[in-house]
Amino acid sequence: MLPEIPDVKFVDTEDRLKVTLPVRRRWVWFILFTILLFLWLIGLIWGIIFTVRDIAFSGERYAFAFTIMLLVWLYLWYRLGKILWQQWQYYAASREILFIDKERLIIRRPVSILGITDAYDWSYLSPFFHSPEHECPGFDYGNQRVYFGQGLGKQSSQQLVQSLNERYFDFADEDY
Repeated sequence: MLPEIPDVKFVDTEDRLKVTLPVRRRWVWFILFTILLFLWLIGLIWGIIFTVRDIAFSGERYAFAFTIMLLVWLYLWYRLGKILWQQWQYYAASREILFIDKERLIIRRPVSILGITDAYDWSYLSPFFHSPEHECPGFDYGNQRVYFGQGLGKQSSQQLVQSLNERYFDFADEDY
């Protein structure tokens, strides 16, 4: 039996439970990462054009060594862009979806067809708890603490924790 929690949608199938949670938008971080992603894109385009047009085919005797240095720089720039892209997707998501099945817990923050997906194996998962510091549900995965559902209120968060623990961690006591 699934509880009625405001802003939380449950879809229970034979294979898994899908829990959709709201996400509280953090506009400052979203705007900051949007600007950084835009600057990264400008830098990437400029780096490629500069490397190809001004250095690689310039005919100068230092062109080969300088081109290699610029290609290494472009690779590092590309890796920075992947980090920025992932952070931008995290702050751009409007909802968070938990997929819970027998083998794993999957947390997805979709942005259209893109988004971040994290999967956690049940054998390393602790019972769920409500974090008073972050005002959201969480769990321990090995020695890593994972928080989710930061858009929920305190009451909704505690209800969600209680219902998930009753369903998946029946041995956990209420003081956990």
